Amino acid sequence: MIDIVFDDYGGHRMNLDVDCLRSFLVVADTMSFSRAAENVGRSQSTVSQQIAKLETQVGKDLLTRRKGRVIELTSDGDKLLQYARKILQLNDEAYASMSDDLLTGFVRLGVPLDFFGRDFTTWLARFKNKHPMVGLEVEANQSENLLKRNARGEFDLAFFKQEMGAKNGTVTLREQLVWVIGPHYTPNAQESLPLILFPEGCAYRRCAVAALQEQKRPWHLSFVSPSFECLKSAAVEGMGITVLARALVASPLRVVRHGLPLPELPAVELVYSYGRRSNSRVVGELANYLADRLINFGQARA
Repeated sequence: MIDIVFDDYGGHRMNLDVDCLRSFLVVADTMSFSRAAENVGRSQSTVSQQIAKLETQVGKDLLTRRKGRVIELTSDGDKLLQYARKILQLNDEAYASMSDDLLTGFVRLGVPLDFFGRDFTTWLARFKNKHPMVGLEVEANQSENLLKRNARGEFDLAFFKQEMGAKNGTVTLREQLVWVIGPHYTPNAQESLPLILFPEGCAYRRCAVAALQEQKRPWHLSFVSPSFECLKSAAVEGMGITVLARALVASPLRVVRHGLPLPELPAVELVYSYGRRSNSRVVGELANYLADRLINFGQARA
């Protein structure tokens, strides 16, 4: 149903549905109806209906679709997206300001380097839109460093990877590690394996090296960087082979399934832990929110 409100001058104006705008914003950010549905907690068909309702209201196509998949926003979709962000931000700020239970505080958050291969910044932006009075200081680092520094109280909340059953924090999900190559890498079973890895202290690196050493497979470092995007680019350009959680592998990267006699890799646990002096409600809210997003992300990529 389209909401039409008559003004004092006999004219009328149309009210855009806030829930529909929220779903549209998530579809625009993810370019996927299924992932948007998981983020907003609705069925895929409901999200599709919400977008159709918006298109009916504005009388324009907002998305370019092909075989049911979102390809891109139309020019009108781009225009509405800018207003949607402003409308939702004001809506959420207004609601928060009227609440007697306003969430406030500052959180020092530590996360693994590969979080930026997920929708991490989008998740944080949505949390901030919902809780505008919460401040965030975010640092990405190797899991080993995050664990040690969190124990010293340098973070209020830290997510990190650990070996299965290590019991260093609350388990959010378990992720299977896989060998990954790009389209320009040609496997050679006889040569020393060129590895693309995060710096020392990374759980992925530790598992990869341990597996190769156990198999007595020759290897050497080809490219090392703390940046997920840099590692991804190095793999895409054929500089070697890398190790990632299966959920992080997306085209043009691919999982190595045959062609190289590589050892099997273990699964790791993604956990979170509060800092020594952290017991505030805002830290708990953020931990639960990010844990939910991580679970949904993993299920969508399974």
